[in-house]
Amino acid sequence: MTHESGLRLELAEPGDQVHARYTPQPGRLPPDPASLQQCLEGLGWSGARLDARAVAQFLAQCQRAEHEIDATIGALIDGAFELDISADGLAVRLTLMPPEGGRPVSADEIRRAVAERGVVAPIRALALDAALAEGGCELRTIAAGIAPRQGEPARFINLLEPRKPAHGDDDAGKVDLRELGNLLLVSPGTPLMRRIAAVPGHAGVDVFGKPIAADAVDDPPFSEGLTGAAADADDPGLLRAVIAGSPVVGVYGISVSPVVQVESVDLHSGNVAFDGTLRVSGDIRTGMSVNVSGDVVVEGTIEAASVEAGGNVIVKGGIIGKSESAHAEGGISRASVRCKGAVKARFIENAVVEAGTEVTVDSGIRQSDVAAGQRIVVGGTGVQGSISGGRSRALLAVRAAVLGAPAGTATSIQVGLNPYADAQRGALEAERRRMLEEQNKVRQLVDFFAKHPERAVGDLREKARATLFKLSRDLFELEARLTELGQQMQPAADAVIDAPRRIHGGVTLQVGSRVLKVMEDKPGGQIRLLDDRITVG
Repeated sequence: MTHESGLRLELAEPGDQVHARYTPQPGRLPPDPASLQQCLEGLGWSGARLDARAVAQFLAQCQRAEHEIDATIGALIDGAFELDISADGLAVRLTLMPPEGGRPVSADEIRRAVAERGVVAPIRALALDAALAEGGCELRTIAAGIAPRQGEPARFINLLEPRKPAHGDDDAGKVDLRELGNLLLVSPGTPLMRRIAAVPGHAGVDVFGKPIAADAVDDPPFSEGLTGAAADADDPGLLRAVIAGSPVVGVYGISVSPVVQVESVDLHSGNVAFDGTLRVSGDIRTGMSVNVSGDVVVEGTIEAASVEAGGNVIVKGGIIGKSESAHAEGGISRASVRCKGAVKARFIENAVVEAGTEVTVDSGIRQSDVAAGQRIVVGGTGVQGSISGGRSRALLAVRAAVLGAPAGTATSIQVGLNPYADAQRGALEAERRRMLEEQNKVRQLVDFFAKHPERAVGDLREKARATLFKLSRDLFELEARLTELGQQMQPAADAVIDAPRRIHGGVTLQVGSRVLKVMEDKPGGQIRLLDDRITVG
């Protein structure tokens, strides 16, 4: 096209480059930006990608040109698009680039490209039309599959969770939370746990028409072998107590242990060992031992005695043994408390305390060896409470306002590693050696009977083979437990030592495998691992 000013635009090779040519004519003004725009519009190239510098130079040359001049001032760019299919195969996303003077992308081109990718999901016509009308878009979904609807695993709801006391005089059916809040006493018929069955999921389908399976959901029943509890005959999803006692909460059920109450554990009562929960109105005296499968609740103190429990140990007074150099009755000096649940006491002094979950102390821990499977907390959330002397170990956290003592008492605080892992592994490995020896003996017996069947009196041969099978199965399960324990021995990434007030000299801090020795008093803070280094902040 030639403008009246003598300007002519045409496409030139290579590609769709816009070439401008001007021939001066007497009596006519040279082209300006307006005449250039008119030419572009006349050719339908108004959106062309122009090189502003080249255009300016060309128009300037036109002002003083005496003969024909030409220049490349831009290019025509066709529209383009990209298709992206999400990693889960549930969405086809369009990125559309508008044309610059060139040919726009058509809906048919996009549809053909989608089909060539093997997509069978229908195109969302409204989304595609909107993108074309707007001239461009980025990662707009124009076709989608159907996501799987995930199911819900079975849930087990503890119906004995503490709740606010109800108002009124009718106390029937209430659960007695007791003043400590850790021991629940139930009567026959008390609802213990509600099982809500799993809800299976529904499969989806991706944009290629392939099914996407929903994740499998766990649907375990109540645990087998629950004592003192059974499913309701009319409501199998409800677990009720069938005896009076203290509930022991598990993941998939609650057992009920009978409760025994004594005035004190001393020479008058003798040592105590039974399956159930023990309540002591007074003290557990020096030299005595207690071994129960449930909780131990002591209204007084635990002296230099030995206490082992399958549940929690709750001491209203404290746990106080004798110093290692002091005279001890019954061969016991320090108090020894071990349980699979939590330990709660007013204070701990000259004691060995091992808890499966938590150790909670109101005032302080002094010259003791304390270990917890989760955390040790002294003084609650306030600024009171201290740990001085001895060793305190927990997997996740140790919290006390003050660590150590002004006299520089040697105090070790460790977090990040399972404090029981080494002992548990040693016990399991010893059990494995014993079972391997027994398995070898039984295998020799089975081989002997195979060679001399006349020596196998009655069903002795079958019993030996059955024993060998059971030993092999038990060894397989033991190996699985050792593997699981090995995974638990890895350091906990979020382990922390929290001492908000003061850390005295003489304290050794260990987070995972990293150790920091505090040589002089310093302000408190949180001690954790950052980039594999111990930091205090």
